[in-house]
Amino acid sequence: MGTETEITVTDGVAQIALTAGPSARLTVAMLNAITQAIDRLSEDDGVEIIVLRASGPIFPSGITAPQGGGDDRDNLLSGVCRQIELSAKPVITVLTGAVVGGGVELALASHYRLIHKQTRIGFPNARLGLVPSAGATQRLPRLLGAEATLDLLIGGALLPVAGGPVAPLADMLFDDTPDAAITRFSRDLRAKGTAPRPTAELRAGFADAGAYQSALAGVRDDIASSPELAPKKILAAVEAAMLLPIDTGLAFEDAAAEDCADTEQSKALSHLFHAEQRVAAQVRRNDLPEISTIGVLGGSAIAAQIAQAAIEAGIRVNWFIKDPAQQRDAVGHVRGALQQAVQAGRMSNDHMQRCLQNLHHGDGSDLLVGTQIVLRATRGQRGAPVPPGTVIAHCLPGVDARLALQFASPTPTGGLVEVILGPEATDDERRLGLGLARRLKRLAVVQTTAGTGLHDRLLQTLWRAADALVDLGQSPFTIDAALRDWGMVYPPYDLADRTGLNVVARHPRTEGAQNWSGLLLQLGRQGRATGRGFYHHGSDGPSRDAEVQHKINGRRAPQSNMTADHIARLVVGAMANAGAKALRESIVPRAAEIDVLSVFTHLVPNWRGGLMHAVGAQGLLRTSRAMEALDHPDRDLWTPEPIFAELIKYGRSFDDH
Repeated sequence: MGTETEITVTDGVAQIALTAGPSARLTVAMLNAITQAIDRLSEDDGVEIIVLRASGPIFPSGITAPQGGGDDRDNLLSGVCRQIELSAKPVITVLTGAVVGGGVELALASHYRLIHKQTRIGFPNARLGLVPSAGATQRLPRLLGAEATLDLLIGGALLPVAGGPVAPLADMLFDDTPDAAITRFSRDLRAKGTAPRPTAELRAGFADAGAYQSALAGVRDDIASSPELAPKKILAAVEAAMLLPIDTGLAFEDAAAEDCADTEQSKALSHLFHAEQRVAAQVRRNDLPEISTIGVLGGSAIAAQIAQAAIEAGIRVNWFIKDPAQQRDAVGHVRGALQQAVQAGRMSNDHMQRCLQNLHHGDGSDLLVGTQIVLRATRGQRGAPVPPGTVIAHCLPGVDARLALQFASPTPTGGLVEVILGPEATDDERRLGLGLARRLKRLAVVQTTAGTGLHDRLLQTLWRAADALVDLGQSPFTIDAALRDWGMVYPPYDLADRTGLNVVARHPRTEGAQNWSGLLLQLGRQGRATGRGFYHHGSDGPSRDAEVQHKINGRRAPQSNMTADHIARLVVGAMANAGAKALRESIVPRAAEIDVLSVFTHLVPNWRGGLMHAVGAQGLLRTSRAMEALDHPDRDLWTPEPIFAELIKYGRSFDDH
């Protein structure tokens, strides 16, 4: 049947072994081979049972849609799944390894599923802005109900089959070989009467209609305010599954998938997904050390968050804090955070106790002995007894060091670490930083610079660009509203209040430009912590403060308002220009790193695909012209980097960089 499949028949059981090589990728060629094999075996009177399995350790899978990197432009997968479901002979699929997307779709369409106990399954479609298009929204609810289905399809995580909410998918869980499992199950199936069992005819997942509707309502509330289209379409298709016959339900799903395909949002999310995979390669290197023990210096809020993240990851933390009162408060904060996690159901009490066993704190001279890396997370810790030769990583913003680690906020749960290497950093120091990121289950964006890290550069550019627009007569509240509508969770002046105006005010502006945070700081406003900044912060959250607008207008005359679209274009353009400078200076090697960092640090929403993708989507030429036309003294901010003109000339974007 070709190199994609190998067929063997033993005692009436035909096995179609799928050969995908190391990539374990489900391809169009393989789907065609499956179709031909089933057609042939269906006509063979000597075959009673058909089995789909992998020839290697992992069942072939993946997203077959082109936006997901697949080659199934005509959705051949859907037809193969329906062919399997309608087969007059029972079809068994054997799942092994981590199986996603199309591989799971084949199993759902099969009449029976044998699944190894270590197998995990998932659907990353929603993360790509896509809807499954081979029946998952219709077959999964029939087997699992709404709650587990939506968790798989919208949550997007790889979930273990054994012992979890998706366990009903398995007709047999096995921990020996696929051959042994096939033999046992085929024998039992024959004893019961060999017959197909189409998933389309099953309704176990609909048995509790109240629970089904409740799960739909809960997810609907969760995603109501999200601009992402795919989760809403998936929800509608899962709701339709309970109401429609299978053919109509499959047509409903197909229409939902079509609505999401080739949209700007699906292109952006697919781009971001693949950018994450490229960045993730940094922490998948096989030469990284296994981190088991770290030291943390000082009792600051950052130090406490790092300590919490580390002990939750199973790392022993030796926490050196000079001041007894600070030690009591910092350790108490970590204990309190863990207890809150237990109360909220995010952590078991047993896991909390294991975490606390990894926490060792004090001010002893030998406390840091045996640590693989020491994290300086509080100022004033220069005299700490760090053993000679131990690598020190600085975790404080604005510190030039051989090695700096900047954790995306919130540190205990953030998904990214900036590994910032100074000119004299060694490869061992790089590996230590990456090893810690891997142990913490975070992506790592590696940067080489003698100065400020990339996130701080982008953040300062955000405030600098917003201040420039205020210089030109715009209201800070109008700027925030425009960028919030664009998708920023924390637009510049809301973020300035959250950060503290004393922090934002430290950065000077060019002659003729104003740091407006500095002005408000002079007026006694410090930000959210004291209740007054750009906004008034009360019990109901931030509200506009007329006095702020009055003080700003006293320094410059208001002009006609820019449109929200123009404000967003200029600010995003200025930030992307800072990203382009980082590329020119070889701080990061690719635009993908900037896109991933900008999303994981909440500067840009994920559905925009990251900063550099977003500036391309809004038009490099229009953005360049808008920046060049702006009459503002900070020309360095508004002069596009040469790469803009180069990309425009050749019809390319930063996605190609």
